[in-house]
Amino acid sequence: MFGWFAHALTAVCPHAGAGSASRRWLRITPESLLAYLPLLGSVLYLPSRAKHPTTGMLPNGWLVERAELEPLLHTCWLIAASAINVDGPREWLECIDAQGCLRARLHLLPDTDYLAWDALLAQGKPLALPPHRRVQQPLRLASASVMVFQHRRLAGLSILSSIAPSRLSTLGQGIARDVARAEAGL
Repeated sequence: MFGWFAHALTAVCPHAGAGSASRRWLRITPESLLAYLPLLGSVLYLPSRAKHPTTGMLPNGWLVERAELEPLLHTCWLIAASAINVDGPREWLECIDAQGCLRARLHLLPDTDYLAWDALLAQGKPLALPPHRRVQQPLRLASASVMVFQHRRLAGLSILSSIAPSRLSTLGQGIARDVARAEAGL
């Protein structure tokens, strides 16, 4: 209703739309994250292009079909973030590895299953204090893709893959485009 006012206000006062995001840390196992991703439906996936040292154990019995999904294997912390900007509310997950490096972001879209999103968050253990004072590396975007995660079993292994959604709403397309541009710094 007041979207026009918010846009006009940010044109006059650029800091008016720069609200801070609410963040909460969750401890999650990679297995829980990987198992719940296919339930989400369409999400915007933004993996980091930074090369991170591979330390620690990977989840037993899990493989990824494509290299761009590899950051998800290393996720052991989620930062559930939300913000309200001039275009409306936004929610996303920051996937953090054991060393505190940001490996990927997942953005909620209007086409995402909100109940599955909440169920995924319920798998995490909330932390009163973050395990890392700050995320060690900002996200340097490797790519931005709207995708639907899938997993299948093959020879005793669970394989995480992704496909393009069969349908995406006009609003979802616009939000994905705007978020990808903002994340890329365009």
